[in-house]
Amino acid sequence: MSNKEISILHVNELLTKLYDSLDNDTAKKATQKAYNKINRPTKLSAKFKEVLEAIENLKSGLSRLSLAKQNRLTKEQEEIIYELTKLSRRSFQKGFEGLLFAGVWSAQ
Repeated sequence: MSNKEISILHVNELLTKLYDSLDNDTAKKATQKAYNKINRPTKLSAKFKEVLEAIENLKSGLSRLSLAKQNRLTKEQEEIIYELTKLSRRSFQKGFEGLLFAGVWSAQ
């Protein structure tokens, strides 16, 4: 199994764990949307390209819910989001931009 396949599997596991832990329908829909965006393409390279945007959109959606006080994330859910963010930035960022911000991300 390639590193890309392993990374996609890990992201999917984290998204599934997050989805299962949520009790807010809107938050569940946002998580499902991220999962679908990543897994809709059939080619691995296309899936890989979708991860960064899907995770950023998910985080944005969950932040809006939190600000609207419709959903407060538990510590476990926050840790899953943190892992997804860290993984997506480390594994799925490409090109010069990824190198430019590597020091910033490793400081988190």
